Amino acid sequence: MKTTRTLPLALLFLLPGCALTSKADPLSIRYFSPRWEQASRAPERASADGPRLRLGRVSSSSHLRNRIVYRSSDVEVAMYEDRRWTEKPEEYVRRALAQALFEERPLVQALSGGGPALDVELLAFDEVHRKDGRAARVTLHYAVQDDRSVLDARSLTVDVEVRGDPKDPENMAAAMGAALHDIAERLASRVASRLTVAGGGEAQASAAAP
Repeated sequence: MKTTRTLPLALLFLLPGCALTSKADPLSIRYFSPRWEQASRAPERASADGPRLRLGRVSSSSHLRNRIVYRSSDVEVAMYEDRRWTEKPEEYVRRALAQALFEERPLVQALSGGGPALDVELLAFDEVHRKDGRAARVTLHYAVQDDRSVLDARSLTVDVEVRGDPKDPENMAAAMGAALHDIAERLASRVASRLTVAGGGEAQASAAAP
């Protein structure tokens, strides 16, 4: 009787041990960074009295970290276990905006003090799965504001189709870089135009003052 009772107990202790000692295949993580062809437009030199802008806070939604996000519908998102960005997506956005604003347009980059500031929130940096293929999506919400009011604010979204094999993560990274470059150019054009108009209005008001 004692032997009959101890045998099941022995098996219970051995089974977890086997599960713990068995080795699963290690997860091989791949790292990617978005890339794109540089713009062909010539840089415009900023004059000392040109429109000034401070690139303020660039943040992102809480789910946008190093793990690459994919979207299978408008309401469902998930993350790849084995695919990572080399940096947080908001860092890519900050660099793309700095280039588009201050290297390619005649804006003076202000580091402190008053004047207009640009704050940006990254809402989507997703690989979008569609029935006819895949796309890279970048969505930003931005606001240009000074000490008195919001000069301009809106959301922008850019989708770029993945070329070649849509399941190849390198092709997705290239499409994401193109989407990032496109949205940075659009935002920079809007902001530069808005600040030029605002600056012209202030200059006319100053000239008309006694």
